[in-house]
Amino acid sequence: MAKWLLIIAGLVIIFGAALVVAAMIAIYQGAKGQTVAADTPAVVLGCHVKDGRPSRILGERIDAAYEYLSSHPQAIAVLSGGQGEDEAISEAECMYRELTARGIDGSRLYKEESSVNTPTNLRHSREILEEVLGADSAWAENHETALITSEFHCYRGSFHARQEGLTPVAYASKTAMPYVMPFYLREIVAVVYTWFFR
Repeated sequence: MAKWLLIIAGLVIIFGAALVVAAMIAIYQGAKGQTVAADTPAVVLGCHVKDGRPSRILGERIDAAYEYLSSHPQAIAVLSGGQGEDEAISEAECMYRELTARGIDGSRLYKEESSVNTPTNLRHSREILEEVLGADSAWAENHETALITSEFHCYRGSFHARQEGLTPVAYASKTAMPYVMPFYLREIVAVVYTWFFR
């Protein structure tokens, strides 16, 4: 009996380790984007707001959004993120304020403030893009969308984007070194959960 328990425990450990390695590879590969057209719309995924200001991770995503919108002057962006109980303003509003303060034309930015997680971020963002761009647009043919989020979050974000009918192209923000380990570890768990339950 003890021998069989050890065998089962060993198999569980091996299976768990294989899942962790697979998730790490998926996260790494998911951050690799590609070139898109100048007018490809973007969705910027929100993150925590502290005292009305962007958290470090959200600030990094805002930096990436600014770079994208500056290098793609014909593109619009949906800023996606609701307001949590401990947030003074919505994540979308925070991104909007930061980007317009840097000179991005507010008419290019659309706020999605009703979402509570990544799937609803992308579902509601797609609805906004459909309304703004219309059924006759080039986007309506392929739904290609630049997905701007943290490098560790690109895989899972793209996974949910495809579930919502989008064709995502990752545009990753860089994560500061002190945040790499805790956020990547958390993301590994989230990816495995997504594979089994999403």
